[in-house]
Amino acid sequence: MFDTEMQPVTFGILVFQILILSAQLIIYIARPRDKKRLWFLLLTITYIFYNLASGLLPNERYSMNMIMQNIIAYASGISVAVYFIYYIYKEFEISPFIFFKVKYLFYTLTISFVVLFIAPYLITKDLSTARMLFLGIPVFISVTYLVQVTKSLIDIYKRKGKQSSRIFRFRIVAGNLGLLNLSFMPLIVVWGDYQTIEQSVVNFGFIIMMVAYIMDFVDQAKKETIILAQINKKESASEIQMANELIDNILNELDQFEQNKDYLKGKVTLSILAKRFNTNSRYLSQVVNSHKNKSFTQYINDLRIDHFRKRMREDEKFRNYKVKAMAEEIGYSSTESFSLAFRKKTNKKLTEYIKRKRKGK
Repeated sequence: MFDTEMQPVTFGILVFQILILSAQLIIYIARPRDKKRLWFLLLTITYIFYNLASGLLPNERYSMNMIMQNIIAYASGISVAVYFIYYIYKEFEISPFIFFKVKYLFYTLTISFVVLFIAPYLITKDLSTARMLFLGIPVFISVTYLVQVTKSLIDIYKRKGKQSSRIFRFRIVAGNLGLLNLSFMPLIVVWGDYQTIEQSVVNFGFIIMMVAYIMDFVDQAKKETIILAQINKKESASEIQMANELIDNILNELDQFEQNKDYLKGKVTLSILAKRFNTNSRYLSQVVNSHKNKSFTQYINDLRIDHFRKRMREDEKFRNYKVKAMAEEIGYSSTESFSLAFRKKTNKKLTEYIKRKRKGK
């Protein structure tokens, strides 16, 4: 097509993705602080790069060395795979598995690409041999990662699916289907150079993720419209009355958050928790202010300090921990922040409180 190796399917996908990219750029410019828009923008760019490289390269008509063309084409596949994994981690707040952190995957695939693909290809000039030597690792990684992430997504669906919206449940299913489609890429390449099949299968995963992204974006925009309409009717933002459904959903999430003692798990910010609850930071802050009668920061600190005081009463071993270890146990990164939160909650010095408890007072 157009005197290149690009197939009509690949060209059609590229046109579609460029249109999506144009719209996404406008959205990101309007919402520069919204990380979800940036993540999807970069996902679209990596897929465009992959489709361009796979569709145009290799081609004997180009002045570029054929070996370099093949290296770029295969490198584009690695880039889209690594970033897609990063996107899944961020989108669903999945903690990277010990051997599947993004940087480890990047190092593993890059080193194996250089050692098992580029080096043999430069030495033998045989693309088939280099491809077969290299593709074993991506196939193993894609299958293993698919199994691990599927387990995590199923767990998320079981824990939050019933209480969550239809859109949230669809996002989980879309994430797994998108990953499944991407995992087919190295398997297809092992069989041969079937551009139409490869691009159709791999990009179908992108389309599924795009549909989920659009549904989530529209849902968030509708909720923001409700809040903005309320703001226009009131004299101050603190007087906003949100829809009962939104409030109930957030209160249910907060109740689960407290029961699971997730406030002990390190850094907990308003934006992180809002994303986890599939809501907006403004809504979450308003619910905490109006229903917990305190700021979000005070809410988290109070939960931690109450837990700390309970441990001090009931756990003799805990009473003899060093202050730093106590702080880490209840989610603080430093003894200073721990001491300050304790003082604000109890009007007492932390060190004096610990001494009294160790003496059984």
